[in-house]
Amino acid sequence: MRLSPTLAASLGLVILAFAAPGKAHAEEALPPEPISAPRTEMVVPTTPPLEKAPEYEPYRQDPNDRDRYARWRLSGGFGVRFGSFLVNGDATGTAIPFHVEVGARGRRLYLFGSYELFSIDASVPSYAPDDAARAAAQTLLGDGSGLVHRAGATARYTVGRLGEHDGGLDVWTEAGLGVQHIRWDAGGVWTRPDVELGVGASVLYLGKDKHSGFSIGLRILLAPRNDGDGAPAVCGGPCDHPTPPSGTDRSFMFDMTMPIGL
Repeated sequence: MRLSPTLAASLGLVILAFAAPGKAHAEEALPPEPISAPRTEMVVPTTPPLEKAPEYEPYRQDPNDRDRYARWRLSGGFGVRFGSFLVNGDATGTAIPFHVEVGARGRRLYLFGSYELFSIDASVPSYAPDDAARAAAQTLLGDGSGLVHRAGATARYTVGRLGEHDGGLDVWTEAGLGVQHIRWDAGGVWTRPDVELGVGASVLYLGKDKHSGFSIGLRILLAPRNDGDGAPAVCGGPCDHPTPPSGTDRSFMFDMTMPIGL
C-alpha cells in the first residue's frame, strides 16, 4: 500500500507529538549535584583555664619550737677522763676514769650529778725505818694501789654560743662539789671531799624529742691532804722563805663525754 506524501507527513507529525513530551520530561530531570570538596570543620584546641598560682607563704616556725635551748630537757652522758690524780702530793700515774652523768639542761644552764670509777697506783718511796713520820705515811698508803669511787654535783654555764635554734657550739665553764672514796688494796679506806672546776666546749644537736652531741673539757679537782698536820716549814724548791707543805692535792683531768637525752 502506497502512502501519499501528505498522509506520510501527517503520520510523522503525530509520532513526533507523542514522542516529544517524553523526551522533554526526560530532559527536565534535575541534574546531579556537583561533587564538592569534603567539608572540614576547623577545630580550635581548648585549654583548661589557668589555675591561680598559690600565694607564697613564708616559713612559719612553730611558736613552741622557736628556741629548743629554751625548754628544760632530761640529759645525761658517758665518757672517759685522762690525767694525773694526786694523793698527798704523790702522783698515782695516769688515771683513766669511766664516768656517767645525768641531769637537766635548759637555756644556758646544765645541772647534773656524776659518778666515776678508776684505779690508782700511787708512787710510794722507800723510807728509812727510823723516820717515823715517813714510815707512818708509807703504812697509810700500803703499796700505793687502790680503787677510787667519786660522786659529785656540778653546775655548768654556757658563756658563749655559736649556732641556730636547734643546736650549735657551746663554750662553757663549770663548778661543783664531790666526794672521793679511796679503797687501798693493801687495806684501809679514805673518804675526802673535793671541789671541781672546769672549762670546755660542747657540740649539740637538739631535736624536738631527742638530743645528742660531743663534749671535751679540762677539769681540776682540789682535795685536802692529810699528811701536813704539824709539818715543819720547808722549801720544796728554790725559795726565799720556807712554808709548811701545801694542804691541797691538785688533780688535772682531760674529759671526753657524749651527751644524750630527751
